[in-house]
Amino acid sequence: MLTAMAKPKTKTKSKSPAFPFFGAGEAEYFEWFEMWVWFVEPVPKAKRAALVKMAPKLCQLDAQWPADHLLWASTGDQWIQRHLVETYGTEKAKKRMRDYQKKLDEDEDGDPWGGDSDELLAMGDETKQFNAEIEAWLQKLHLEQPILFAARREDGEAGGTKLSAWHKASLATWPACEPAIHTALARKKLKEDDLRRSPISIAASFVGLDKVSPATRALVDDDTD
Repeated sequence: MLTAMAKPKTKTKSKSPAFPFFGAGEAEYFEWFEMWVWFVEPVPKAKRAALVKMAPKLCQLDAQWPADHLLWASTGDQWIQRHLVETYGTEKAKKRMRDYQKKLDEDEDGDPWGGDSDELLAMGDETKQFNAEIEAWLQKLHLEQPILFAARREDGEAGGTKLSAWHKASLATWPACEPAIHTALARKKLKEDDLRRSPISIAASFVGLDKVSPATRALVDDDTD
């Protein structure tokens, strides 16, 4: 009696993301927050405010446009932990932080990071909520204004980022992404202190400097950690 042979399992191809997000995943933040969104085409000035309004509140605080195709989302200060608690924290967490801040205000020599610094940290799921909102925002933003790539640096002081499948799939998109970056750069000469270097440096550091072109390596900031 013949038995049917089991069909060999075929490997399923990992789905390519709608756009790459270098640094996607569960990011941790210590003092600072910033990220970059590089669009496929220049964004008209009349459209920029509406696109920023779609973003999570903390991304809007100091949002800037260093170039017509590049959005730099940031809180503009070193108090991301405070912002996280104020925006996503429980009433108990907000009160804890307010009480500690009042104590600091009353002490002229008070050190914000002295003693129990946990009082100034987001200890709940505030960071997780923020990260989820960022990813949801990027997906909606892409439908309104196509994104070439997004980039967020890992914060080593905070323990880095638990990089996700989205990040890992993004790495394979670099060969298609890189020429479009240089096409955009050709429209306006890159200066030494040009902020467009930052997202390129972040993406290149994730991809690996040995896997990017010499032209890209020449643009990478010295500090890519």
